[in-house]
Amino acid sequence: MTEQVFLQELADLMDTEEELSMDRALSDIEEWDSLSHIAFMALVTTKVGGKVAPADVKAAQTVRDLYELLTRSV
Repeated sequence: MTEQVFLQELADLMDTEEELSMDRALSDIEEWDSLSHIAFMALVTTKVGGKVAPADVKAAQTVRDLYELLTRSV
C-alpha cells in the first residue's frame, strides 16, 4: 500500500475531513481515539492480512508510525 493510499484509508477510517500527512502527530487528530485504534488493527488484517499488537498501536506517535506498523505486518 502506498503512502498516499494509506493516508486516504486512514482518513476514511477516522471519518475525518482533516488533511493528514505522514508526519502528523496522532495526538493532534481529534478523531484518533480507542475506536480508531481498533479500526486500524482491523484495517491491517483486512488490507494486508497481517496483525499488529494493540500496545504497538497505542505507542504510535505519528501517522508514519502507523504506516510502518502496517508495512511491517505483511
